[in-house]
Amino acid sequence: MIYDTIIIGAGAAGMMCAAQSKGRVLLIDHAKAPGEKIRISGGGRCNFTNMHATPANFLSQNSHFCKSALHRYSQWDFIALVAEHGIAYHEKTLGQLFCDGSAKQIIAMLRSEMERARAELRLRCAVTKLHKTEDGFTLDLAQDDQTSTVQCRQLVIATGGKSIPKMGATGFAYDVANQFDIPMTDTRAALVPLTFSDARFKPLAGTALAARISNASATFEEGMLFTHRGLSGPSILQISSYWREGEVIFVNLIPDIPLYNLLRTQRQAQGRRNLTSELAQHLP
Repeated sequence: MIYDTIIIGAGAAGMMCAAQSKGRVLLIDHAKAPGEKIRISGGGRCNFTNMHATPANFLSQNSHFCKSALHRYSQWDFIALVAEHGIAYHEKTLGQLFCDGSAKQIIAMLRSEMERARAELRLRCAVTKLHKTEDGFTLDLAQDDQTSTVQCRQLVIATGGKSIPKMGATGFAYDVANQFDIPMTDTRAALVPLTFSDARFKPLAGTALAARISNASATFEEGMLFTHRGLSGPSILQISSYWREGEVIFVNLIPDIPLYNLLRTQRQAQGRRNLTSELAQHLP
């Protein structure tokens, strides 16, 4: 069978690509259902976009690509698509949009768009071999104890990274890059909590508050959460993408209060007041 485009990976990117592609399209995934990461995102409600997204919010060595991509298809285009499918949503905070119902609504929407584009979907299907040909690519597939060979003019790898193995994430994309000598950017953890070697903050586990988190290149002012192992919450997850090992991260737990001036004023007014007592008025 010859296709115009074959897409490997039925996640958000792969499904959207299949829905937007022209001609005869095949979408392949080794999972039993498409959009598994969509299903668990946003606590099951899918934080599907952000109204304030700009090219500056994306980490890339090629900033012009981000500008071009958002110019061609912005968050407003996706919001319009969500509205077209009658999916109710709300803004949670700082422009973050969540489904009122379930993340499964977004999966169903993308599947509907794929069906509209007449894209074919094969699940529980593994790619066992991949060859480059003069006209495109040849793929050997295994599905339900059956093998087949398909061809395409364009091949899209949308399998994502290795971040959640229990959801079926693999290193397939890295294997393909190595096979075709495609340069790769070194990988590192991003959008992750910060953990510490000791348990100094364990008594504070579960405590959440607004904080300003910064390093030499970025600043985020959102919620922060103390955990049994360290720090988490939106501001910490954000700064983790900009942090490098050995760098200092500054945590301001009362960003809206000029603490030094406040303490000096309080000392003048109540000289005997204990510093701990004063700080307790502003910290959890």
